Amino acid sequence: MKRFIIAACAVVVLFGILYYAVYFEGFYLDLDPDAPVTAEFRTEGKEILRRTETGEYEEFAIRGVDVYSAIPGYPTLEFAAETEDYLRWMEQIGEMGANTIRALNIMDDEFYEALYRYNTSHEEPLYLLQGLQISDESNYGAEDIYASGLLDQFLRNSKKVVDVIHGKTIIPLSDFTGTGNYRWDVSSWVIGYLIGHEWDSGVIAFTNNSTQRPDSYEGIYFSTAEGASRFEAAIARVMDQLIHYESSKYKTQRLVSFINDPANDPFSYEELYATRFLKYNQIDAENIRPTEALESGYFASYRLYYFSPDFLEYMSQEQKTELGDILTGLNTGAMYNGYLDLLSRYHTMPVVAAGYGFSTARAAIYEDKAPLTEEEQGESLVRVWQDATEAGWAGVLISTWQDSWERRTWNTSYATFDLKDPVWQDMQTEGQGYGLLEFQLGNGEEVCRVDGDASEWTEENVVAVTDEGTLSMRYDEKYIYFYFQGPDYDPNTDTLYIPIDTTPKSGSTYCLNYDLTFDRACDFVLYIRGKNNSRIMVQERYEILWAMHAYETDRTDPYDDVRDMDSPLFKTVRLMLQQADPAPLGTWSDAEVYETGKLRYGNGNPEALDYDSLADYCFTQNGVEIRIPWQLLNFSSPAEMTIHDDYYENYGVEYIHIDELFVGATLGEHRDRRMILESFPLQGWDGVSEYTERLKDSYYIVQEYWATQ
Repeated sequence: MKRFIIAACAVVVLFGILYYAVYFEGFYLDLDPDAPVTAEFRTEGKEILRRTETGEYEEFAIRGVDVYSAIPGYPTLEFAAETEDYLRWMEQIGEMGANTIRALNIMDDEFYEALYRYNTSHEEPLYLLQGLQISDESNYGAEDIYASGLLDQFLRNSKKVVDVIHGKTIIPLSDFTGTGNYRWDVSSWVIGYLIGHEWDSGVIAFTNNSTQRPDSYEGIYFSTAEGASRFEAAIARVMDQLIHYESSKYKTQRLVSFINDPANDPFSYEELYATRFLKYNQIDAENIRPTEALESGYFASYRLYYFSPDFLEYMSQEQKTELGDILTGLNTGAMYNGYLDLLSRYHTMPVVAAGYGFSTARAAIYEDKAPLTEEEQGESLVRVWQDATEAGWAGVLISTWQDSWERRTWNTSYATFDLKDPVWQDMQTEGQGYGLLEFQLGNGEEVCRVDGDASEWTEENVVAVTDEGTLSMRYDEKYIYFYFQGPDYDPNTDTLYIPIDTTPKSGSTYCLNYDLTFDRACDFVLYIRGKNNSRIMVQERYEILWAMHAYETDRTDPYDDVRDMDSPLFKTVRLMLQQADPAPLGTWSDAEVYETGKLRYGNGNPEALDYDSLADYCFTQNGVEIRIPWQLLNFSSPAEMTIHDDYYENYGVEYIHIDELFVGATLGEHRDRRMILESFPLQGWDGVSEYTERLKDSYYIVQEYWATQ
């Protein structure tokens, strides 16, 4: 009996070891090494081909969208979205006319369950392009791709991602990928793998300049060409081992690519331009060559974004000579000024847009690229698809499906507090508006629609009462709303002033710009006059752009001549934009800014025929509704009701808590009177109990076009 128990325990231990090795570490035995390898997708020339039911191959144009797990209240890497969420989104994506979705990295197991359930219940499946990334800590913390385990992490996860799509692995813990028991085999719908996402330029440069690293690679499925960089050799190794693992273990292959972008494209530029835009690396997919053993295929993929409309002018003369006739007759009138045409002509393989998009956020980040309405977002997405198709690209992936409330954008990131869960949406941050689907906290009953219909306002919302009218206020996770109504208010001719006191640290009891006097020191003044001349003004001590970027905009140190705490001057609210052109050698070119505090008139009701998603205010018969994004009032987090502290005491942005605003209203008819400001209590919120979803107008525009393809 004792021997039996020992033997049984040994069998259990061995089974446990084998189970762990197979499902946690990917262990396998290739019992039939000579078995043929199949490929459902392959490339031929510049086309991607799909195997049909008859075994023939036909051209397949990718129409896709990025999908990830971002929902309100949870960081993306918490993977809080559930199977039913993914299923609902896939249903809408399929109805939009897309045939592909992209997972940027290994998702949680519920994502693959949803994909399996969707595809087994629909005649037209959604195909998957599976991303493979590394952690930000590894990407931005290593000296080169070999250091800090970065390459090892890639190689280890390349095996894991293959087992994930075949439904034969378990990931118990991870800090940057999904986890779960992956038992849903979705491999028959996987087009291929996309390696990387946003390469750190420092990692590329360190790798290429390290003489201790390999400068070539010779594998079974990929090798490097003469003149390839050390970074390209490392990428070739990742792709080769990924294909080798799937070929030997599952006897199948998929397409593979690594993601590139304009900052690291194959082209060299004049030194001044390259320095200004940090374009000191070149990664060239042509330097990595597939061998005859690759049954599937290899393609080039690029993230797309604006970097300069005049990029062709800044190419080095040597580069222009090398490209030769390729540069002749480029379609510079297309969305990316000929860039799509150039890449298509340059590459000998299929080219795919692995992520492009346009934001519906209120603020812009590019010179001459104004914020877009939902309608304009959709039109721009369609135009890129048309331009890419005309240029001969093999497909596009729209980025992204849903808005992400945790995304940061360089020109606003210093202004908000980002260490908490994303429970509010900053409409001033460009990165948070890329989705085709938006979220709204609550049960779907909007706090206010700025549409000229004042029926949602009640007496309970009244904050201040004057001889000229009443001022009401409300707020939600995106905006703070104002409604002024007066029996004699004529929106077309009268001027409305709404002073706002936010911080106890600064402000003025007098606004020199408009000759207004207040009983409290005010930080902002809302100025509403007609449909084309309205804005929000900030007391100059509390102007964040000056405090943070005066040197870049005006070549001035703001701390040499600190603005007075009670200065009566109010300034326009401005936002910095990226410079589009390098400065001539030896000269200084000030940073570009634009007035983000200028308010836009329009109808903010999504159900209206004249809907304008960027509308800031709309007139009623004898009143006006206004919505102001929180950051425009220097809130760092409305959920916690924190605002910016005094910049000059802290040498930058720090935060203080407030529990009320003070506001007033006047039509300016009694300038000799001191305006009385009333308290408007504020209360934050801890988390997200419920939310609703709305498809933007851009979704239907893309749907209408893709339905004909």
